[in-house]
Amino acid sequence: MLDPVAIEQLVKEQIKVVVEQLIDSSIEGLVNDTSWLAKVEDQINQAVVNRVVMQFGQIDVNPIIKERVDEHMDRFQLLKPVLDRFQQDLLKNFSSAGISDQSTSRQLTIMDDAIVAENQLMSRELTVAGVAVVQDLVVKGSVNIDNPTWDLLADGISEKTINRLSDTWKTLLTAQVAEQIKTDGIEFDSVSINGEPLVSGNTLANSITETNIKSLGTLNTLTVDGESTFNNQTLSVLNKRIGVNTLSPEMALSIWDEEVSIVIGKNKVNEAYIGTNRAQGVAIGVNRQPEIEISTDGLTKIRQLQVGVHRIGHAAQVPGYAGTKGDIVFNADAGDSSVFAWVCIGGHRWKTLKSAE
Repeated sequence: MLDPVAIEQLVKEQIKVVVEQLIDSSIEGLVNDTSWLAKVEDQINQAVVNRVVMQFGQIDVNPIIKERVDEHMDRFQLLKPVLDRFQQDLLKNFSSAGISDQSTSRQLTIMDDAIVAENQLMSRELTVAGVAVVQDLVVKGSVNIDNPTWDLLADGISEKTINRLSDTWKTLLTAQVAEQIKTDGIEFDSVSINGEPLVSGNTLANSITETNIKSLGTLNTLTVDGESTFNNQTLSVLNKRIGVNTLSPEMALSIWDEEVSIVIGKNKVNEAYIGTNRAQGVAIGVNRQPEIEISTDGLTKIRQLQVGVHRIGHAAQVPGYAGTKGDIVFNADAGDSSVFAWVCIGGHRWKTLKSAE
């Protein structure tokens, strides 16, 4: 009979032996592998450097430096006069094949983004590869004008100068001409248009066909061919018609007064028309008093009427004024009475006219 415990123990011992042999064999192989050893060496070196840097960053070296400087300060004090004199001599007599420093104070400062010259900067020739910004430019010598930049600058200056001179010249010339005209007048006899004198005696050249004259003296004759408008559209002439307060005359003469229109023109063959073209009444009178009124429906009212030498009127009773023989006054208050009118038979005498019963 087999003991399971003994078998298990035996198997474990055999496995351990096999594993140890495999490990020993692997280690032996790695020890003899140069590339693997180089990698291990690099990792060790990196780990050591990182550790040293980390430790060095935690150390305050200022006290150590100060302590070392204090220990040798006596030696520095002995050398200080020599160093000072050397510095003064260097500042005073510094020179080289390309630099001669004769200044007694700082004149040039060199920085990362600029070079500052404290006073004048003189050079026989200066070349700027980029943009040069100059606050005040003074040129004491000649300027090279044989280059595109000079042409561009000259053109710009010329254009601005001409524009300014043109405006100034126009203003001065206009003022001088106006003053001369005011004092000396104008000799129009010497002015011509297309070879024709502008003014010949008191006659204007025929070539002058348009004008903006706003006022004229007394005219002997005036011929206008075409449409005409006078006094801000108060009077207009259009197609052989005259309009007052209108630019569209409806007949030979069309007069508007606010909303009322009066026209005069031809009604039909051999017949004239005076009246309105719209539904508007017409009144004819004197002394601002309408004497004859025609309504829009054609009814005509006459306040006083005389036919030939005889007057025709209306009254509510026998007229009390002297009339002319033949004047008739109709009874304006006719009723049941048979009296319908009175006729003058001379002076204050009026005869009753009755209707036949």
